Amino acid sequence: MEDNPQRKQEYPILILSIPFIDTEFVKKQNSKSNWKEFRLDYFRDFRAFPQECIDPKTIITIRDISEGGINRIEFDEKLSYYKKMIDKYNCLVDCEILLYKKNVLPSNNLILSYHDNAENIDEKKILNIIKTSNSIPSKFLKIALNISGYSDVIRISNLIKESKKPVLFAGMGKLGKITRIIYGHLGAEGTYIGMNEYQTAKDQLTENEMDKFNLSNITRKTYVGGIIGGEQVVDSLGLTYYNRYFRSHNIDAVYLPFVVNDLDDFLNFLKNCDFKDNFYGFSITMPFKKKIDKFNKGTKKLPIINLYLPETNEVYNTDFTAFKKSIEYTGIKKKDTILIFGSGATAETALISLNKFTNVFIMSRNSNSAKKLSLKYSRKFIPIVISEKVKYDVIINCTPLGMSDENFLKTTNLKISRKVIDLTYTKKNTSLINKCEIKNVRFVDGKRFWHWQAKGQLNRFINEIKHKKR
Repeated sequence: MEDNPQRKQEYPILILSIPFIDTEFVKKQNSKSNWKEFRLDYFRDFRAFPQECIDPKTIITIRDISEGGINRIEFDEKLSYYKKMIDKYNCLVDCEILLYKKNVLPSNNLILSYHDNAENIDEKKILNIIKTSNSIPSKFLKIALNISGYSDVIRISNLIKESKKPVLFAGMGKLGKITRIIYGHLGAEGTYIGMNEYQTAKDQLTENEMDKFNLSNITRKTYVGGIIGGEQVVDSLGLTYYNRYFRSHNIDAVYLPFVVNDLDDFLNFLKNCDFKDNFYGFSITMPFKKKIDKFNKGTKKLPIINLYLPETNEVYNTDFTAFKKSIEYTGIKKKDTILIFGSGATAETALISLNKFTNVFIMSRNSNSAKKLSLKYSRKFIPIVISEKVKYDVIINCTPLGMSDENFLKTTNLKISRKVIDLTYTKKNTSLINKCEIKNVRFVDGKRFWHWQAKGQLNRFINEIKHKKR
């Protein structure tokens, strides 16, 4: 194959990796994808593979145990089989670059691959691998690496530029799935997808995730945004909500879960990666809602944020809008006694939203944090030990209590109020919402609240995307 920096390969290349468990299993999976990799080392006798499943967009991969495979397979035996399948079907074959000898296999049918499970990227080592690949004729270079931080994403993008042939990139580790989704933005031509129940490598995207993120329509031009937070962001309602909206309205954008441990590292990635102009905006959740100075040093108006627009460096809190709607929906009045349960960023947002209401109290299992909030906003702190002695007109639950089927009222010893805002969102009703339905209590649950604030973010996202298109 002629080396070509412009990389005129068919795009995108999404390769479904299918283990050879048995003949019937393989035949059932064969029609699932245009590009397929069959891992023949999963079966004791790889020669028993049903050859009718092989075509020019099939990749045959046989890994010895020393290469991370399942069974022991002699290298020369593998190469002999590869040659036969290429002659018969003009398929592709995968061979570890460190084991390969030049001119053994036809270059147009060869994928040279490099796998490194080290926690940290060794740039010098990978650069040498790429230089070796550049010297050996092949159709693709496959690179599989652990990506632990967002600085690694920039590094791998720069390394991919050094390849004179198209790269298939397979991220692993903490940011493995994210990098497989944005492989095109990193400069790669394709990536690997795992089956829902039978992944052939750790941290593969599954077929379901491929569909959720509409991966088959993501290109290097796709606008990228998502949610920034801790591990919980992988379960965010926004992943379905925003991606479904983008797909149904033919908007070339994707909304992704960005698990962040080091916020400075992530913000450096936003500002310095090659595709920074593709970022349209980010939802912000715990533990970063109060890190406003990290996002916008010049803003002093908002103590809490949940939305960041990187191009304009603007921050917002759409929870304020959702609280306003919740107050109107439940009919909370100025004279009502209102208990805010919680002491985090959402509880503080509730306090700010209720600044014109007189009878507002705060309670939390974290009494120290709650006392600080009560002093900051001149509200009365109520110890949880006396909760059973008081009844409130309104309860606002700003904690995850109820997410794991905990009984909110029993845990807190509170009595059911006349109005409830329960910000815990789960697929089924929380115990507090179930009690509201039984007692005919007017309520806003976490799903309704979330959708109210999400609509505000969606409008901002759409405006940013439209602005970028001009």
